[in-house]
Amino acid sequence: MPSRAPKRTKIEEKNGSSTVPSPTATQDDKHVVFTKWAQNRGVEINGVAPSKLEGRGLGLMTTRKIKSGERMLSIPEKAMFKPDSKLLKQQRLERASPQAQLAFSAMSACKARETGLGVWQATWPEAEDFWQSMPMCWSEDMRGKLPPPVQQPLERQLADYGKDWTALADVCRKHDYSEDDFKYFWMIVNSRSFHWKPPKGRPGSMVMCPFIDYMNHGPTGTTCQVTTDQHGYEVHADRDYEAGEEVLATYGAHSNDKLLVHYGFVIDSPYGVPSPDDDIRLDHILLPKLEERVKVQLQDVGFLGAYALLPQSNELCFKTQVAVRAQLLTANEWEYFMTNGEDMSSDQSGAVKAFIVPLMKTYHDECAMHISSIGESSPAADLVKTRWTQIQRAVDAYIDG
Repeated sequence: MPSRAPKRTKIEEKNGSSTVPSPTATQDDKHVVFTKWAQNRGVEINGVAPSKLEGRGLGLMTTRKIKSGERMLSIPEKAMFKPDSKLLKQQRLERASPQAQLAFSAMSACKARETGLGVWQATWPEAEDFWQSMPMCWSEDMRGKLPPPVQQPLERQLADYGKDWTALADVCRKHDYSEDDFKYFWMIVNSRSFHWKPPKGRPGSMVMCPFIDYMNHGPTGTTCQVTTDQHGYEVHADRDYEAGEEVLATYGAHSNDKLLVHYGFVIDSPYGVPSPDDDIRLDHILLPKLEERVKVQLQDVGFLGAYALLPQSNELCFKTQVAVRAQLLTANEWEYFMTNGEDMSSDQSGAVKAFIVPLMKTYHDECAMHISSIGESSPAADLVKTRWTQIQRAVDAYIDG
């Protein structure tokens, strides 16, 4: 991220308060200041530190050998940033969504320099980072180049954002906050928040946790253990680490479609090995090939839509296998498969593949057309091209398998 302009920010110390220059000389300075800021609020940091990753921004790296199960981070409740209930009540925003409440609270705190939150904010992505990587910020033309499976979660996200901005627009304007201001903090919360359930029956809320937000996402089986209890959040090593290894957390077992929409990246192995969490949605090629009577039957049993190819295993998901059998077989046969996970008499997997392969070949051609039409390189164009390429790679593997 580019350096910010020099400024001075007050931060609280354990024994009073002092004024500390906000770091600007190098990327490292602001992270050193923020580390001290977090520790002064009770965050315990053991054997890890933020570090630049070539071509990937920032991440959390080990600074020494760490044993499996060792606690690397502890974030107490007092260090979390929570919605400002007093402010929200004053502005009559109690009924706004949890994400909108936290975004408005963070925006207000960051605009009020005396809160000291600027030390933390200095380590966050710049607005330009979001504008380049988040599809919700792209032009209509660039969003139109996204694969159909990405369009669906993006439409839901845009609808959620639209509702939140409508609910807060008047309040923001009253405080001279622009829509771009609100959108930036809305995306910060969207990509960096946790759900906190405090002790003694107090209501839960979305919160932000300092230092954990340095951790990049890793797919299932590659991440450390992030736990929560009545005191706060803790991060423990999932295995033995050597010094200089990146420590990852999971943002959820998400496909690359959802990662792109909500976080502005996709997981792409340089060796072409797909993420175990990824799937290639097939609704736009399969649903048009199902008869209406079949769609009604599948709807009745909750099996209409959300069809997928699973790249890691190179198999169709169970819902897809049921749907194709519903098109090809009698009701007794496909319902038996749906209930038991196996065919009633002879194995029908060959017939299923014979039905699907022509659709996959059409999907391959669609991928090739979009990849060739993307044009000049840009952060957004590169993300779109990468996702189309991943889909084409998975489709080709299924056809050839």
